[in-house]
Amino acid sequence: MKIRLLKNYSTYRLGTVVDCEDETALRLIRDGLAEREQQMDLIETASVEHDYERADATPRRTKRAVSKPQNPDAASG
Repeated sequence: MKIRLLKNYSTYRLGTVVDCEDETALRLIRDGLAEREQQMDLIETASVEHDYERADATPRRTKRAVSKPQNPDAASG
């Protein structure tokens, strides 16, 4: 049962909504320390979180082509 505390109780502060066992809740209400939480009729809505893709991957280096001399005799000197 959900109750709202009217006074500080244990480690809970005034105004805190606590979900506790029915027996404990009824005792706290009887002793004037709490009141039953009034639940309002709330409309529950659904929302969708879109998945976004990001390009976080570091681009891989490509191997450079080794330039070949145009004249094969130029390298031998």
